[in-house]
Amino acid sequence: MNFNEKSLSALPREVPDYHQRQAAHLRSLAANATTVKVKARLLDEARKHEYIARSDAEPVSAGEA
Repeated sequence: MNFNEKSLSALPREVPDYHQRQAAHLRSLAANATTVKVKARLLDEARKHEYIARSDAEPVSAGEA
């Protein structure tokens, strides 16, 4: 599989439905989480991605979240 320089430098906001897909992926992982703490963290991250997808906001850095 060949990757060109542009595809390697794509930011999440440049990929269609990135945040919606991430939220769905995180919810899927949470469904199989083995601890309450991990499940809560995954669901929290999913909510953040859903918020970004709905608001078309720029993603916040991990330090700002």
